[in-house]
Amino acid sequence: SLWVAVTLGLLCASVASVARVAPRMSVARPPPGPYPDFDFEQAAAVRPLPAPAVVSSTVHADVLWHSSQIWSRVVSQAESIASGSTVLKRYLSSFVLEHKDFPTALGTLLAEKLHGHGVDRSELGPLLVELCHDDEMHRASLADILQVASVDPSAPDLLTVLLHFKGYHALQVHRAAHQLWLRGDEHWKHIALMLQGRCAATFSLDIHPAARIGQGVFLDHGTGIVIGETASIGDECYLLHGVTLGSTGKFDEARRRHPQVGSRVHIGASATILGPITVGDDAVVGAKAIVTKNVLPRQTVVGTNRVLERSGNSVPGESTWMYDI
Repeated sequence: SLWVAVTLGLLCASVASVARVAPRMSVARPPPGPYPDFDFEQAAAVRPLPAPAVVSSTVHADVLWHSSQIWSRVVSQAESIASGSTVLKRYLSSFVLEHKDFPTALGTLLAEKLHGHGVDRSELGPLLVELCHDDEMHRASLADILQVASVDPSAPDLLTVLLHFKGYHALQVHRAAHQLWLRGDEHWKHIALMLQGRCAATFSLDIHPAARIGQGVFLDHGTGIVIGETASIGDECYLLHGVTLGSTGKFDEARRRHPQVGSRVHIGASATILGPITVGDDAVVGAKAIVTKNVLPRQTVVGTNRVLERSGNSVPGESTWMYDI
């Protein structure tokens, strides 16, 4: 019939149009991430893993599979710098080039920074190297360094973070101390507390060995950060200097005295979060804020327990309003 003929004609015209356009079409690929030198796709060829532009919680469990490639990148950067600097050649050799892998280099570096005041590097070094080789700590230390290199413009490469970022160093000392604390024996707990004390004296960060901290965490600058015994922090959190996760002296039902911070939370400089409260995932705590009440996921808190929200109908410059938690 005429109706069928017209319909078939339109269908054929549509197919022809798609055929003309199809050669010019291509599958959209995500733009290169902020750390394009690290070839996750090549590393993932050994095992079917995600190929992220930046470290995210979806790849933390698999980041160990990238360890050799990360270490090769660090060694390559160190060799390049050492070849052009007599001042740095011995330094880079001692903490990078003489070592076979990332955990050995990290443990040796931390022992060098912490020794003294009765702590012998020849005794502390092997212990820290052993702890750094533990799968859980190895995985976390890699996720941490990749996160810093991915999000901080002042970290041009992995080598810079490994050698010079004290927030990263302090966090890895805490991870080692936390492993010892979990062993439960008084002997190991005293060594964990010793590491806490040496970390505080060396890096000006005080983190109790019992505190639980997730992976991909960035302690930016780090000076003055205090994290209490029963505090916890999720994955991919960002804390600036002066942050306190402290206690008011009150306990909850689980005997927790300190805050529980979710994942992907940003906490500004000198913010103080107190008591057995919860800060939800993706929340933001402003600089110098004082928080003593629960914060919901994705909320922004400023001042003293004040939630900052945006009104969709407000004009630019007058687009926020606040209310008490």
